[in-house]
Amino acid sequence: MTATIDIAIIGAGPAGLAAARQAARHGASVLILDDNALPGGQYYRQAASPALRQIARDVFDESERAAPLLEALRDARVRYLPEATVFALFPDGVLAYVRNGQTESVTPRSVIVATGATERPVPFPGWTLPGVIGAGAAQNLMKSQRVVPGCCILVAGNGPLALLAAANLVRLGASVVEVLEAAQSRSPWRHISGLVREPAILLRGIGYRTTLLRHGVPFRDGHVVVEALGRDRVEAARVAPINADGVIDHNRARVLTVDTVVASFGLVPAVEITRALGCEHRYDAGKGGWTPLRGPDLQTTKDGVYAAGECSGAAGVEKALLEGELAGAAVALRLGYDAAEASVTMRRVQARLARLERFRAAIEALYVPPSSFSALLTDDTIVCRCEEVTCAEAQRRLDDGATELNSLKAVTRMSMGRCQGLNCLPTLARLVAERTGRPLADIELPRPRPPMRPVSLASIVAEPGAGDVESR
Repeated sequence: MTATIDIAIIGAGPAGLAAARQAARHGASVLILDDNALPGGQYYRQAASPALRQIARDVFDESERAAPLLEALRDARVRYLPEATVFALFPDGVLAYVRNGQTESVTPRSVIVATGATERPVPFPGWTLPGVIGAGAAQNLMKSQRVVPGCCILVAGNGPLALLAAANLVRLGASVVEVLEAAQSRSPWRHISGLVREPAILLRGIGYRTTLLRHGVPFRDGHVVVEALGRDRVEAARVAPINADGVIDHNRARVLTVDTVVASFGLVPAVEITRALGCEHRYDAGKGGWTPLRGPDLQTTKDGVYAAGECSGAAGVEKALLEGELAGAAVALRLGYDAAEASVTMRRVQARLARLERFRAAIEALYVPPSSFSALLTDDTIVCRCEEVTCAEAQRRLDDGATELNSLKAVTRMSMGRCQGLNCLPTLARLVAERTGRPLADIELPRPRPPMRPVSLASIVAEPGAGDVESR
């Protein structure tokens, strides 16, 4: 039996929890589906065990900070299902997911997609060696297990996440050799009018830099990691400066002895679900890539489907929380719940988001990346990890006429592996754009089809379960 619910929220991170709290407050019934074992998402990542959560003087203290949001899960109108993988939303409105090895389904009146973001993949020679780890993965390891990924660490990339990861590594006792930022140094005073609109966030960023200074960690603007070196794992890293014209100066390259490279090139909105649902998207480099088109109430171009948080543009937890509130109120209003109060909430949150957008624009201006990271690629650099396709192979297929992502996918199987393109599509899109002379915004992404996320064949073909959700 397929149950019916007012709102299904995909994702139990900051945006999803904020949306649930707001929608339930206005009277709507809510189902939260999340593929993690614990709520909170990446930002409010909880420690993996009660013992770890009891560690004194926890440098993250996520449980306390997330407590007001997690209260939403105690609301009688909210049903939370962890370890539930959403894999399809059918034309008749049935949302299918796998939990405990069994397929379940629910028919929501509206859907809020709050799937967050994934790490931006920037391939470079040696990036597949054990010891190369993304900043988000390092954050997960630190937050859930309270351990660091290595003993002698280089942090390199582009954007504020690299600074945050480096500061947290140092706070947990790691030895960080250097922090490299690919963007050239820019005076923050040129953008001070935007930065001061969010003083609390600005002070946190200053605090990260202060932490690195206090521990003697060099921070180098206009530098990038060009190669991870080692036989069976990382043993060293070659780094080089970037000239004012954006060209990597290999003549001034240095080799650092490290056992870990934390690569942090920003975030990419997780849009596989909104793409599979047929929502229209556009490319916005400042927001991390392709994002769903939305109205002022965050509804996408598909009626009844809303997108909130990092999946609509990577811009930090404050934006995710506010957009969650806005989506929860907007959907409650759409469904006829507490119209007057929901309208007041929406106006308040929209005004706050406008101020936050000006701050985000200032940060974006400070972290302008080089014109292209494709210069890091060599012929034997793997660009698709699942199918082990090298840059040379991709370029050969482009030379043979496969100048669209769909045709490139057909002849190489790139984006057909377990990651479903998360690790290769951004790179392949850049290669196609550069080869054809088209802007990235004009490159058409392959449309994903069910299953949206990897699930076992056995769970799909097995007799459907009765479902975890009661009709309301």
